[in-house]
Amino acid sequence: MKLSESKVIKRLNELATIALVFYIVVLLIKLFSSGVPSASKGVKWYDVYNVKAEKYLKNNEVSANNALDTWFENKIVVNETKSALISIRFKTYSELFSLSAITFQLAYFIYFISIGCIILSVKRFFKSLTLNEAFTKKNASIILFCSIMIISLPITRWLTQELFINCIRKLNLNDSGYHLSNGVGLLSTETIIGLVLMAFGLAFKVGVDIKQENEAFV
Repeated sequence: MKLSESKVIKRLNELATIALVFYIVVLLIKLFSSGVPSASKGVKWYDVYNVKAEKYLKNNEVSANNALDTWFENKIVVNETKSALISIRFKTYSELFSLSAITFQLAYFIYFISIGCIILSVKRFFKSLTLNEAFTKKNASIILFCSIMIISLPITRWLTQELFINCIRKLNLNDSGYHLSNGVGLLSTETIIGLVLMAFGLAFKVGVDIKQENEAFV
């Protein structure tokens, strides 16, 4: 049976198409919708997840975690992550188009575009399978490209948070009573998945080269 005749491959290709269409709709909404709640005033609204937020105390001191002696005395040590969803509202166009705001927004949309590139790569891969094009250099390149994009996701997410916090600081927008800092790392689960996928892509590429050499020899 050919790959193009497989119902599983056809369904996967259809699911990839649906995911791509859904992604495009979400991206267009993020691009052209202000996101500002109707009851408030503003020109653009952004949400950033997993930002580290610590409550200010007197004299602008930041609330501390458990004292150091708990590490040596307690059997159970609890450190609050203080991970928060932070929403930023630009009230004027001068804020929205300031340098710090523009750099944050570029990083923000680069992150979403990276996700779109991954979805598009998956769609292209399954599409090639429906055309009975499995072991090809194009598919090997798609797998390697997808792995690089997955590895770059945590880096882009970290950069987005850095620029987000810098934007708040530069424009003096933090009236929340919390000290904000980057809550994500440069490495995450996506890094491991991307490296594994890259290894698979390199092995796939070697297999394609061997297959083409054998066909040329015959």
